[in-house]
Amino acid sequence: MRVSSGVRACLGFRRPGTARPSHSSRLKAAGFTLIELVCVLGIIGVLASIAIPHFTNFLIRARRSEAYLGLKGVHVAQTTFFTEVGRYGSSFDEIGFEMLGATRVDEKTIDGPAYRFEMDTYAYGGIPQGNFWAMATGDLIGEDPVFDVLLLESHVIIKE
Repeated sequence: MRVSSGVRACLGFRRPGTARPSHSSRLKAAGFTLIELVCVLGIIGVLASIAIPHFTNFLIRARRSEAYLGLKGVHVAQTTFFTEVGRYGSSFDEIGFEMLGATRVDEKTIDGPAYRFEMDTYAYGGIPQGNFWAMATGDLIGEDPVFDVLLLESHVIIKE
């Protein structure tokens, strides 16, 4: 039975009298081919194209939670102030509201890490400061011209 030369080469057989491959030719065959590297880069690209949008959505949800928690804190502080005084407070200082990691711009504006918080009062039900509004605005992605706006008024959260 005759065995072809390709089968012999795959099985490691040599013809009698042929020289063994040199050490340097075996080392050259140990690397990756260009097609293997291109395939690996393609797989990494596909995985990145799947992962990056999910990561961006995760960041947006995390930053938006800052706005929800900040507005909830303003609501609690205003409700407590209203219970004690009988009107809503017209500034963050008056209601005693502070945010960790935020800087105070003025008495009615706070810059948080991702959002800017503003608040004011207005007349309602015959009381000069009978109601309040608090608003959180922020650019969550940074590259787009779209602002994320959350508004708290009369204990109702409205999303735009």
